[in-house]
Amino acid sequence: MSEYNNIKKESLKPTLWHHYSSMKEVVEKGSKVIVSGNGAVIRDLEGKEYIDGLSMLWVVNAGHNRREIIEAMKEQMDLIGYASLFGGYSNAPAVLAASKLKEIAPAGLNRVFFVSGGSEAVETAIKMSRQYFQVKGQGGRYKVISRKEAYHGVTLGALSATGIRVYRQPFEPLVPGFHHVSAPYCYRCEFNKEPGSCNLECAEAIAQAIEWEGPKTVAAVILEPVMNALGAITPPEGYFRRVQEITRQYGVLLIIDEVVCAFGRIGAMFASEIFNIHPDMMVLAKGLTSGYAPLGAVLAKEELGQAFDDYMFIHGLTFGGHTLSTTATLKNIEVIQSEALAQKSMEMGSYLIQGLQTLRRYRTVGDIRGMGLLTAIEYVADKETRKKIPGNVRFAFKVEQLAWDRGLYLCRASVDKTYVAPPLVVSREQINRIIDILDESIGLAEKDFLG
Repeated sequence: MSEYNNIKKESLKPTLWHHYSSMKEVVEKGSKVIVSGNGAVIRDLEGKEYIDGLSMLWVVNAGHNRREIIEAMKEQMDLIGYASLFGGYSNAPAVLAASKLKEIAPAGLNRVFFVSGGSEAVETAIKMSRQYFQVKGQGGRYKVISRKEAYHGVTLGALSATGIRVYRQPFEPLVPGFHHVSAPYCYRCEFNKEPGSCNLECAEAIAQAIEWEGPKTVAAVILEPVMNALGAITPPEGYFRRVQEITRQYGVLLIIDEVVCAFGRIGAMFASEIFNIHPDMMVLAKGLTSGYAPLGAVLAKEELGQAFDDYMFIHGLTFGGHTLSTTATLKNIEVIQSEALAQKSMEMGSYLIQGLQTLRRYRTVGDIRGMGLLTAIEYVADKETRKKIPGNVRFAFKVEQLAWDRGLYLCRASVDKTYVAPPLVVSREQINRIIDILDESIGLAEKDFLG
């Protein structure tokens, strides 16, 4: 396409402000412009192919260029492009999508509030929990317990729940009332315990925080089933059972953030099914539409929804429940179910983890972990002591760049973690290629780092 020539020129200018990027680096090296994709493969401006090793930020679960989803959106566009959900009005795809989510979600999550994305969904759940307790005559309950190193989004309320210091610091002071406790990070346990021989101190930390803050002041606990930003952290056995006992004991709402984990990513439609979690609210986005249009949602228990039947939830988003987004959701869920992509994720995830284990031979590879097609590699400066990679080394970023040059898209590299989460339609051959590229890229990065 002729306009692509202009795109190439424009990508060398600081006009498009890239997210989470140093614009100086972008201008110096040029933007990596993605123009097409199919299945688990994407292509750049020059037509070079890459395996999408991260589902474009854990989003494209059903794969790129799904004609079923695209055609359904085209058909909807012929009817109406936008119809608001404000003031008692709605649109047909939003009504049907809400009904479908109620049908497939864990029992009891009967109320669906649509927004535009994950940060907005977390923001909505926090506001919903605060107003819920006001309606119930417990307006003193406004505090939220989250975890250190958790990622729940970057709008101001969601960022207050996020526990990653580097994301929080530039915007402090944040929203008051948020408290962060230790994560179930077994590789670097803050309590110096080993899995299977601990007393779930990381879960007990939630009870201690509630007691410290004052039980009558705490509205909610928000947790990811598998912590993503920290590197595919799966909880120890019994963790969520104990968390649920704690939240019920204190009458605190449990918000489960499934923005990344849901829609087959870790081997079930919802991670809550795997861990036997029964949340009061569930937060969804990303794989909800497989990225074909922006959408997020909060699913709430019937009891919580009923509390608002005589009161207005004073909240709304212009594009929440957009006709094209909810149309994409309906077809996306159909694809995931009809092709058993959750089961495939579990099978391909086992194959991926098995292949990644071969990378443990590198001196910088400290841990490899994950569930389904949500995996991560954590790098270290010293395996014996688990000494962290210095921040200025940007080791994982170097691995990402080396992998890109060899035909693998990873993106979202941190200082010391590489995230690997291809679309659920990925093949064994593509997984083999992912591992081969990582093998070569880590080897080169390590040689540069250790000499």
